[in-house]
Amino acid sequence: MAVLRGEHGFRMAAAVVALCAAVGFLAWGVSRGAEQEEEPVGRYQVAVPDLVLDTTTGRLVNSTGQVLEQAVDPSGTEVGRYSVDGYVTAVTRSVGLDVINQPVAVTSLVKGYVLGDTQTGRVLKQRIYYSQPLQRGDL
Repeated sequence: MAVLRGEHGFRMAAAVVALCAAVGFLAWGVSRGAEQEEEPVGRYQVAVPDLVLDTTTGRLVNSTGQVLEQAVDPSGTEVGRYSVDGYVTAVTRSVGLDVINQPVAVTSLVKGYVLGDTQTGRVLKQRIYYSQPLQRGDL
């Protein structure tokens, strides 16, 4: 009977050690996660069609990572200081008749943006960054 109690005590001790290790590991993970600095909510703004703005610095990039606007304020301390609005439109460049008197329209796909300062209400930049003639079936 003494052997069974010793075996039972060993199992109980092993279970307590395993439980303490699990709790310690969980506490370590939580404290490590709390130490990592998180990005503030509202730091980035997405605009049509493929723009991402850092609202603290004013840096604007497209979906391929191409920088469209460098940082207006590189120090960037205020979240939400800058705002962007993008647009996509089809612009008719010319309309006429071809050689056999069939109507012809030359249309381009145009993408642009307007970058503004939310504190002063001023428009900082306004630019067309993409213009390409449309082919049949593009839209």
